[in-house]
Amino acid sequence: MVFNETLAMKNIRWKIGVLFVGGFIASAVWGQTPPVDEEDEASAAAVVEREKEATDRRGRNEENDDEYAASAMGGYRVELSAPGDVDDFLKRYLDLYQMQKRKDLAEEDFLLLVDRAPQNVQSLLKTLGYFEAQAETQVTQDSEGVAVHLKVTPGAQVMVAKVDVRITGAIEQDEAMMAQFQRALERRLWRLPKGAPFDQTAWDESKRRVLDHIISRHYATAAITGSKAEIDLKTHQATLMLEIASGPAYVFGEVSIIGLEHYPEKVVRDQIRIKSGDTYQRRDLLDLQSELQNLSYFSGVVVEALPSEEAPYVAPVAVIVQEVPHNKLDLGIGYSSNYGVRVQSRYTYNNILNRGWVFDSLLNLSGSERQAEVGLSFPKHRNGYGHRLFAVYNDNDFQGIHSRAGKWGVSRTKKHNKIERVMSVEFVHENRHDDYGTEDTLKALPFGYRWVRHDVRTQRNPRSGNVVQLEGNVALKGLLTDESFVRLYGRGVQYWPVGNKHVALVRLELGQTFTSHPEKVPTEYLFRAGGSNSVRGYDYQSLGIAHREATWPGRVLAAGSIEYQHMVYKDWRAAVFVDYGDAADRWSDWNGKTGVGVGARWTSPVGMLGTDLAYGIDSQTWRFYFSLGMSF
Repeated sequence: MVFNETLAMKNIRWKIGVLFVGGFIASAVWGQTPPVDEEDEASAAAVVEREKEATDRRGRNEENDDEYAASAMGGYRVELSAPGDVDDFLKRYLDLYQMQKRKDLAEEDFLLLVDRAPQNVQSLLKTLGYFEAQAETQVTQDSEGVAVHLKVTPGAQVMVAKVDVRITGAIEQDEAMMAQFQRALERRLWRLPKGAPFDQTAWDESKRRVLDHIISRHYATAAITGSKAEIDLKTHQATLMLEIASGPAYVFGEVSIIGLEHYPEKVVRDQIRIKSGDTYQRRDLLDLQSELQNLSYFSGVVVEALPSEEAPYVAPVAVIVQEVPHNKLDLGIGYSSNYGVRVQSRYTYNNILNRGWVFDSLLNLSGSERQAEVGLSFPKHRNGYGHRLFAVYNDNDFQGIHSRAGKWGVSRTKKHNKIERVMSVEFVHENRHDDYGTEDTLKALPFGYRWVRHDVRTQRNPRSGNVVQLEGNVALKGLLTDESFVRLYGRGVQYWPVGNKHVALVRLELGQTFTSHPEKVPTEYLFRAGGSNSVRGYDYQSLGIAHREATWPGRVLAAGSIEYQHMVYKDWRAAVFVDYGDAADRWSDWNGKTGVGVGARWTSPVGMLGTDLAYGIDSQTWRFYFSLGMSF
């Protein structure tokens, strides 16, 4: 479809420029910009014009430094007298509180903060519905230093007496859509029902939710045409009015791809399930953008509709992509408590035979493990499934067991929203032995299925939600397999926010391999426990079947953890935890081991970085652990 030179087309070209410039800048720096934290924060402070006039004197020239140091306050404390809900709110947002730990605060700036405090209190409390708040300040000095006594009388809180939400336009002709909207309005969209205290943040959020709901369903050009909050200070009541014009109902037009130069168009077209004439749904655009961003060919993707201003009301779709180079080489060195120092090399070529096939190779070297892997991935089909051929060689030495294993296979993967499904068939050949002459040569052809759901708000700093992983493997004796087995495994972690900043989590891990002769089953399909993300306080994979000075894998596994993380400073949390678990040959042999400890967590730009000091109660040993990434 050919687009006319419209404002919408100019907008597309502008976004292309942003993508290209962004891609160039990203390739020129080593670090990564920290993603925006997705945790909900009260936005009331943003509603009020913060009247900070305290000056930062660190940039003054040398001749003024002595004068500044002489007049510095050295900190002060605030003693607040206010009702509970108001007390917490002011402690979080009031400038007087935010500045009290500043040792370099000048005396004149301190006095200005004190003078401004009553006005700032009144402005802040208006956002909670207290329009007649009064505040008084008094400064005293005692043996503990300077104190500011702040007494707040919030007065009567304004309550919502009436809510009037009106939707006009083409949506009025769609009875089903209007009924669906009314249900959504009552159940989840509107945060200020009749009888609730007036809250500026909830008022703004309610307007945004209602408008987003209309825009995302058929009515791409919906807009707020009227918005009013009338406050009656005599009756302490609020009347809220919101009017939205839906505009016409749209259907999708043709899809155009912009920015594609080196990769075949098919890799994008196969992901597009939007058809010309389909009813406009914003979710379809977001799903397509997410699908394309998950491909290895692009560093940036924008998918947007371009609604026409006149009938027929069609919204053509523009897919704007920023390509990545065909070749990519990553080199790295790191350390983990499980493997020690590790050197890694990863090479990727994204366009084999100009078909968008992706070749990848990985080499990992550490003191206890050597791993090499190559793979060939094919672009996802229209049904959402992608396929991969792979070969892996692994040579490791853990807990007295030496293992050399080769694996060849094919996998079929589908990712949609929060769920990933992987089906695979792989042939495994392993040689394992201990230092006392026990040796096994094993082979198996298991069929596998893995289901993973990631339901956390942010991967970088999970505070709520859960991650669940379920696996199953089946191998039949005689079908390139020494011994039949069925392996079932599940793992999950649940996060709960505690207050505004703290986190509690529970992790559970269960597994069992059903087989008559576990000594004929490859190590990968049996279980050991211990180490980071397992039972801390014990060496990596040290819990299992103890024989001589080696730990052999067993048929059953059960382990769990309870952890509490307390915010101590900005992105730093202190952690306490209890782990309990074991691996064994039978459930009757299972004997849970306990580990307890403390740790530190830092929400870094690239993920959660953690250190733990754990004590194994049963082994009476201390262990130190270091990890990077979400605990799972």
